[in-house]
Amino acid sequence: MAQNTRSLIEDLETRLSAGEISSGALVEAALTAAGTQDVAFTRIYAEAARADAAVVDTRHACGLGRSGALAGIPITIKDNMDVAGEPTAAGSSVLANGAPSAAADAFVVRRLREAGAIILGKTAMAELAMSSVGLIAGTASLPNPLDHERVPGGSSCGAVVSVAMGAVPAALGTDTGGSVQIPAALCGLVGFKATAAQISCEGVVPLSRHLDSIGTIATSVRCCRIVHEVLARKPRIHSPDAALRPIRGLRLAVPQNYVLDDLEPPVAAGFERALRLLSEQGAILQEINLRELDRIPDVYQGGGFSMAEIYAWLRARGFLEPSHIAARAFSRIEQGGVLLASDMLDRLSLRSSLVESAEQQTRWWDAMLMPTCPILPPLISAVASNDGYNHYNMLLMRNTRVANVLDRCAVTLPVDCYGGLSIGLTLMGNPRCDDALFDIAEAVENLFEPVSSKASGRHGYKTVR
Repeated sequence: MAQNTRSLIEDLETRLSAGEISSGALVEAALTAAGTQDVAFTRIYAEAARADAAVVDTRHACGLGRSGALAGIPITIKDNMDVAGEPTAAGSSVLANGAPSAAADAFVVRRLREAGAIILGKTAMAELAMSSVGLIAGTASLPNPLDHERVPGGSSCGAVVSVAMGAVPAALGTDTGGSVQIPAALCGLVGFKATAAQISCEGVVPLSRHLDSIGTIATSVRCCRIVHEVLARKPRIHSPDAALRPIRGLRLAVPQNYVLDDLEPPVAAGFERALRLLSEQGAILQEINLRELDRIPDVYQGGGFSMAEIYAWLRARGFLEPSHIAARAFSRIEQGGVLLASDMLDRLSLRSSLVESAEQQTRWWDAMLMPTCPILPPLISAVASNDGYNHYNMLLMRNTRVANVLDRCAVTLPVDCYGGLSIGLTLMGNPRCDDALFDIAEAVENLFEPVSSKASGRHGYKTVR
């Protein structure tokens, strides 16, 4: 079994405090790494990052100590998050060219700056956060770092690449139907989606005010937790050397309906191996049928209320122009324009009832387990056609959108690999139980040993048996 270790962020904090490295050196290394895959970024704040790092290093040289929980550590933010003085593009040319400059930083950007983090850059994303595949319209395709012939997942595709390439230990993303969970799972990293109410989305271009949430992609659960505690204005709860929650006695529900349908054989095998290892360590696994899961597709009928929300948001700002939005995105947005108000209210009412009934059904369990994605990352060539794109776009988000619809927190862990590709395991917490889920996820993560290839810069995971 792997041993509890410090996270990369904690290692960097220790080395910065001891004077073994400088924030300036971290930033230069990050900028060099970012330059090797600049398609992952829409903006790189090189000079600002150097200036911010110099302030951190000067404080250290004067013996003033660290100025915040993330002082001197580079972090990236998604392209849909406001930075004062510049337009927020959200992966869309119509917003990049027509949106007014932001008057202030987004809430999450302010929180990072207050914690002393160095904002390295804005990361590329699928247009308007509407693709779970992750390809970026109008630019070169952004490949999966584990296999350049395959998609990275989206919509936070630039965020995941910024971590996988080693530029930053953590990246901020947003998650409306899996936009943090999917790329993390497909690229061999950890992704955490917070309960929506935990962190304000002020200053973030919305896709759905009812489903949007903030998330983090990082190299470990502990890294995600540290960033989350900064964003949620929480004190750091555990020291690096704190004992992990025991696996023995954990009550974990394993839904048998919906989320296990049509799994690719390698994903099914990896999921079964993960369950077996958890059981061997004393976790109590209970197979359940959660009928609320079978109703989730009904929430998305006719595009669901999220398409009506983005349609109305774009129309109110004069951006609802088909010639400026990729056809694949616009065809979905159009559905929101014809959704009847009564139908939208029905969808919202259904969602509310599913949240409440699922909470009653699962309150006895510490978390639920499921494969993050039912398939391995598709080949880029497989999503070239509209039919292929639509098929894989919906399939990739099938499981991840459960947490969004049921208004829960979720974390995906890389627990196995197949042919160099990552297989993710989702742990979905009970409503508003983000801290408890982190405790569980850190313990479960400790059963799996990360494997990285320094020669290729790729990240993968293997099960410790």
